[in-house]
Amino acid sequence: MMRYKVIYFVFFLLAIVSCTGNKKYDNLMQRADSIMDVDDDSAKIAIRMLDGIKPQLPDLTKRQRMRYDLLYHKAMNKAYIPFTSDSVMLEVADYYDHHGSANDRMLAYYVLGCVYRDMHEAPTALEYYHKATEQADTTSKDCDYATLARVYGQMATLFDKQYLPYQEIDAFTEAARYASLANDTLNALRFYQNTTSAYDFLGMTDTSALINTRVSKKLNSLGHKRDAAITFGCNYDYFAKKKDWANAKKAFNAYLSTCYEGNSNYKDAKAFLLCEQGTYYMLSNQQDSALQKLHQGLMLSKSYGNKAAISKALAVYYKDKNPSLSASYALQGFEYQDSDIIEVRKDQLQQVQSMYDYSRHKDLAILAEQKVVQRTHVIYLVLLGSLLVVIFLTLMYRRNLLLKKKKITATRFLYEDSLLKLKKLQEELAQLLVKNEEGLSKAVREKEEKIRKLQLEINKLKENSSIPLLSDTDIYLKESSIYKKLRFMELHPKETICDADWDELTIIVEQIIPSIVPLLKNQLNEKEYRICLLVRLGFTTSFIANLVGMSWSGISAIRKRMLGKIYQKEGSPKEFDNLIRKIS
Repeated sequence: MMRYKVIYFVFFLLAIVSCTGNKKYDNLMQRADSIMDVDDDSAKIAIRMLDGIKPQLPDLTKRQRMRYDLLYHKAMNKAYIPFTSDSVMLEVADYYDHHGSANDRMLAYYVLGCVYRDMHEAPTALEYYHKATEQADTTSKDCDYATLARVYGQMATLFDKQYLPYQEIDAFTEAARYASLANDTLNALRFYQNTTSAYDFLGMTDTSALINTRVSKKLNSLGHKRDAAITFGCNYDYFAKKKDWANAKKAFNAYLSTCYEGNSNYKDAKAFLLCEQGTYYMLSNQQDSALQKLHQGLMLSKSYGNKAAISKALAVYYKDKNPSLSASYALQGFEYQDSDIIEVRKDQLQQVQSMYDYSRHKDLAILAEQKVVQRTHVIYLVLLGSLLVVIFLTLMYRRNLLLKKKKITATRFLYEDSLLKLKKLQEELAQLLVKNEEGLSKAVREKEEKIRKLQLEINKLKENSSIPLLSDTDIYLKESSIYKKLRFMELHPKETICDADWDELTIIVEQIIPSIVPLLKNQLNEKEYRICLLVRLGFTTSFIANLVGMSWSGISAIRKRMLGKIYQKEGSPKEFDNLIRKIS
């Protein structure tokens, strides 16, 4: 016995250690999640923390594994590590579709959308971004507005690549709104400022410049001096084309003061900025600086678009200085432009192909859904047919029950009529016997013969009848409204019985079974009598106990006691029930 106690104690310690270990991993994942939300660079630290858990993944619960995969993909996305497969995130999204909070579902669909973004499946990415926005519970106090803002930001970026400026503006506006609700003013301003590319595409450069000016002032008031200078500096090209050289110079100097080298995720960022600077110097008649920046930009350029823009700028530069060289750069610019157009068309073709594949898969999904709907309709028809059959059988049963009741009633009338005749004959016979006159002997024999025949007829009526003569009592009781109400209460334990219900029950039973009054009512108290009425109607002990407010054992003790009180015998409560249910 001592050996078993030791084994149980060891198992108990192992269970505690296991629970503690799992809790440790939960806390570690929570810390990694908090760290990656500080800034984008900290996402790499979070990945290293999560890598430390990877060997223990087989020992974790499914909930923990799904949480791990979700956070790992979130960290990869924040660290700009491209995704190459959707298999893991599909499983994660499916899990959180049935588990976790609204924020968990939104994050899962958002990350899955980012996976398809990196796999160059823009339509599918947009679909999951839309699903992510649908999961957000914006009425809840703990709604993750920061993630919701990023979802709209990613949607806007895809709209930009697909040349959908109006949708891009709407998405960036929503991103800015939800970033503000998340108290992330800096990103709210950045999202708002990002709408300028769409306004530039639409030729609304005045609106674009106005947004840059507003955002710059707000950033400056918040202490983000560098971001403010970069934002205002974006207007130098606008002012230069307007020949507003004072503001153009002011914006350009603000731009240069930041030493901003462009978006590091854009491979041609440095060359693009050099092209912009060279163009500005050329417009402001700083020819030497213009030539230097344009040549540097052309050497660093990797995209045909930048090469075309710089070549055309150099063609303008050499227009008056060296016409042949200007023509050479112009021709080169057109060649680069043609190559850029080919690349754009390839990109557009890829998008069209992606849209076609998406549409085709969507059509297949719709067909599969239609099949499911058809199967559902078949199931509904089968259920409806079954319901109709049940209704038909119920109606037939009620019809047969009604006929049975009529037969019982007719047989009872015949039986009672025969009993009355028998009683009358017996009374007449008794009167004749009292007179004891010789002349009446023949009449006595005739009466006795009639009585004998009538008794035979009554016995035959009892034997040949397929329906018990007294079973109508139970039928009448069960057809009463109070019986049906009690059955309803039996199915709904929270329902309670009132005094009016007890009165109705007493009246109905005493009307149908008058003999119950002298047999039971006159010998029992109110609670005992009510228990007898419920027993007579065939209700269970637990239901009776619930109605009268007693325990199951208390009801059993009362029934056993009443067996001795009414029938002067000892026995079980079940014997008492059998005797009570025979009263008719």
